[in-house]
Amino acid sequence: MTALSVSQVILHLNNLLGSDVVLSDVCVLGEVSRITTSASGHSYFTLKDEEGVLDAALFRGGVGSEHLEMGVEVFAFGRVSVYGPSGRLQLIANLIEPSGAGLLQARFEAMKNKLESEGLFDEARKRIIPSFPAKLGIVTSRDAAAWQDIQQTINRRFPSVELILAHTPVQGNTAAPLIAGAIASLNQLADIDIIIVARGGGSPEDLWPFNEEVVARSIFASHTPIISGIGHESDWSIADLVADLRASTPTAAAERSVPDIGEIRNRVNFNVQQIQQHGLSRIENGRNGLVYAVGRLDRAMPDFVNHKIRLDDLINRANSNVSHSNGLTKELLRGITQKIAALAPNATIARGYSVLQKSSDGKIISSVGDVVAGEDISITVSDGVIGAKTVDMNKGSEISEDHQLNLL
Repeated sequence: MTALSVSQVILHLNNLLGSDVVLSDVCVLGEVSRITTSASGHSYFTLKDEEGVLDAALFRGGVGSEHLEMGVEVFAFGRVSVYGPSGRLQLIANLIEPSGAGLLQARFEAMKNKLESEGLFDEARKRIIPSFPAKLGIVTSRDAAAWQDIQQTINRRFPSVELILAHTPVQGNTAAPLIAGAIASLNQLADIDIIIVARGGGSPEDLWPFNEEVVARSIFASHTPIISGIGHESDWSIADLVADLRASTPTAAAERSVPDIGEIRNRVNFNVQQIQQHGLSRIENGRNGLVYAVGRLDRAMPDFVNHKIRLDDLINRANSNVSHSNGLTKELLRGITQKIAALAPNATIARGYSVLQKSSDGKIISSVGDVVAGEDISITVSDGVIGAKTVDMNKGSEISEDHQLNLL
């Protein structure tokens, strides 16, 4: 037996397929379940029915690429070959024609219409997602990347939250009832705040368990709010429509379930700064108002300084006037005192005058008529009293000029 290389085997298979009457020019009926388009314009897709999957390609220049939509059933015309680099069997199509709605899409629409008519999608019945959960229930596979993404996201955003994993397969024919059971089991825990139902992206067949009625009704029956994060942004499932909140991916579901501690810290710091600024602003406004009020009060009050100066001036002037008046009074009193002193009997006597008094009664003799001849009198001079007796009275006689000069 001659040994063949791998490439020789693949070449032989392609020769056989190329000469086969059926496979060299075949029409394949299947549902488009995955499609990508390269920059060069080639389309690569998968055709599937309930029992098998066949890779296919429609190169640029082929007809009907516009009919290649996810979940749409089509007729693909072409030939079957083996792709050497991967050893995969594939259909090289040259024509795509629509065959009507795809099987999966038809099943999806039927389920959607049924559950919508029963009110499972009503927005009014959907529950509010708690803002600060303490414990989250996660329905996914422990081996899935979705579980790792959720853990990393929660630990980054709000690490104080406790995660409870309800492990379940998330694809395959038996996955749907197990997903529903995981949701029910988390609802038996009274302290679960939110349940996240999640799985990463995949083909419509991979995501199909989340379109099953048993999963939809389990989500509807949950007394705990549920966030769905299934597939990618473009993937919509029945579970998404029933869930209280739909997120585009498992990571997005985790982000929607908890707040961001960094944002909270920034918000708190911002609010503290705002409060401080508001407080300082009010204090400053109050201070300015007080300064203004004091200024107005100062302007409204009398000028005590000027009044004090004026009062001091008046007091000084009054004191000056009083002093001046006192001086004048003293001078006046001194003059009067001097005059009184000059007019006093003693002063007059000291100048050589004398005072005559009757000895009998002490009356001053101011006239010759006050005495009679032979009457005793006393004469007061500057250094004593002289006793005398009247001898003669000469009334009416003028005092001689020489005598007056002697009196002076």
